[in-house]
Amino acid sequence: MKPIFVKYYGFSDAERHALHTLFRLSESHRVVYAPWTAASPEAPQVVLIEGDSWEAALALANPLHDSLKLAWVGAGAPAMAWRVFDSPVKWSALIEAMDEEFSPVTSTALSLDLDLAHDADLDVHFEGDDDTAPMALEGAVPAAARRVLVVDAGRDERLYLRAKLSSAGLHEVDEAASGAEALELLRGAAYQLVIVDLGLTDMDSWQLIKAVDGMRPRTAHLFVTASMQSWGQSARAWMSGAVYLKKPLDPEKLKILLQNI
Repeated sequence: MKPIFVKYYGFSDAERHALHTLFRLSESHRVVYAPWTAASPEAPQVVLIEGDSWEAALALANPLHDSLKLAWVGAGAPAMAWRVFDSPVKWSALIEAMDEEFSPVTSTALSLDLDLAHDADLDVHFEGDDDTAPMALEGAVPAAARRVLVVDAGRDERLYLRAKLSSAGLHEVDEAASGAEALELLRGAAYQLVIVDLGLTDMDSWQLIKAVDGMRPRTAHLFVTASMQSWGQSARAWMSGAVYLKKPLDPEKLKILLQNI
């Protein structure tokens, strides 16, 4: 499928970095998005303008933009705007709006694979504290606190991870088969690494991930595992400062990741 090219004006370097990262992650998505440049093989279909930027007035006055869908960020949106977003922009909302417009699949249940529309609070969490860049987790916990929490409903999956952790020198491992068990353990100990599977049945796994992020002291490393590949889940994990791992886990990749802890 040809990518949907997006032409944009304004935004900070951090915001542009986050936007380009989401575009790259969309390459495995049902709709692919890419930043438009003069060298792009196709014309843009969306123009994204930061209303407070100095380029906003010039971009708005450009007649070449009249036929494009105008996504406006901030106050003072023109009447012809296709979508208007509050500032700072929540990239998940922008991508979801474009999915609704360009995706051949119209079902809300399939759109974006983020499920953000069902929980506004998680929408905020996906964006991180500054809505622009992933959170830096490394170094948040002293290296001596080498305790690991594995949260997975599957007993065999937990045993496999425990074996891999042990081979990497991480021997203090707590296990939880549910979100409720994990929350109880998180209240009583600090963890250097938490591994959360998205297949929990007693609660939304992203809610648990939010709780992990809110712990003090901060967890230094966070892995998110899932049995299906989803660019939306990958994006959400990245913006949460987590590493996203698809099941079945790649032993060599997991080994390298654990060696770096």
